[in-house]
Amino acid sequence: MNMLIASIRGFIKSINTSSSLNSADTAGVSLFIENSLASHVHTYTSLSSCLLSVDLFFKGNVKLHVFVIYISPTSDQALHDTTIDLLIQALSDAKRLGFHHAICGDFNIHLDQFYPIFFNQPQIASKRIHQLFNFLLSNGYVDFTPVNFSDSLGTFHRADIITRIDYIWLYFLLKTFLLTSIISDACDSSLSDHFPIITYFDSSLLYSSIKLAHARQLKRHTHHIFLFDSVTPTLWADFSAHIDTLCNISPTIFASWHINRMCEYLYSNIIAGANATLSARTVGNNHTPKLPKDLETLLQHYHFLNRVLYSIRLLRNI
Repeated sequence: MNMLIASIRGFIKSINTSSSLNSADTAGVSLFIENSLASHVHTYTSLSSCLLSVDLFFKGNVKLHVFVIYISPTSDQALHDTTIDLLIQALSDAKRLGFHHAICGDFNIHLDQFYPIFFNQPQIASKRIHQLFNFLLSNGYVDFTPVNFSDSLGTFHRADIITRIDYIWLYFLLKTFLLTSIISDACDSSLSDHFPIITYFDSSLLYSSIKLAHARQLKRHTHHIFLFDSVTPTLWADFSAHIDTLCNISPTIFASWHINRMCEYLYSNIIAGANATLSARTVGNNHTPKLPKDLETLLQHYHFLNRVLYSIRLLRNI
């Protein structure tokens, strides 16, 4: 997907400029979408001046839902609570409709202060004051602590205060495709006291379903699949050697690339190597692939270790 929030060429915004509101009540959120993704925008809805909802549809019935949120400080408790209620309802609807979805924005809430309560005091965690984070953590949402390019993990800097109140939360359907997330120190302090968080996803979110959809569009009733269960040690060695030949870029140059470009380079060469060396056959569009037992076990171990790493990350915050 390259980068979701990437370019000012596609711009959707929600901002309340009503003259009847004073400056304390006026808020605004916006989403910048790369031009290549603009044609996939299906609907966008301003649920309030503090909550923007954008739906992107892709071939293969892949639905991506992005929420952009600004939660006011508790100094305006009514607006704070109303915005959280709106967001929880919108997230519940997105789950029910099967959307991959993400929430990003300024939460004005400190997650690190909530972790000990969530794990050790569940009765307090369920109270109104902790409602949003309790909902997110109890329903499979994940906040990946980004790789940090600044001096701290803070996203908000003002005077001597450094804290983290800006987040990108992913629902579990989407987190599999996350490549990396960073806090960048590319911030003009004269314009903002927040540092941006940038999150990258890989394109397999779309490719895996586009292939079948494209075949149906062209009225093809079949497509090709690789025969994983027929890969012998010799064939695997040929496959590996072919990829090594294709990946002829200098390691120094490769190391200088952004991780997104690295992944695209490796992905294209792995697919080219598979097409050149691995066995494949033609199957119907309704075919359900059967993975070899060893590969299925490996995937199960991968998912298990992924959950363990996530649990360790949570425990480190207690």
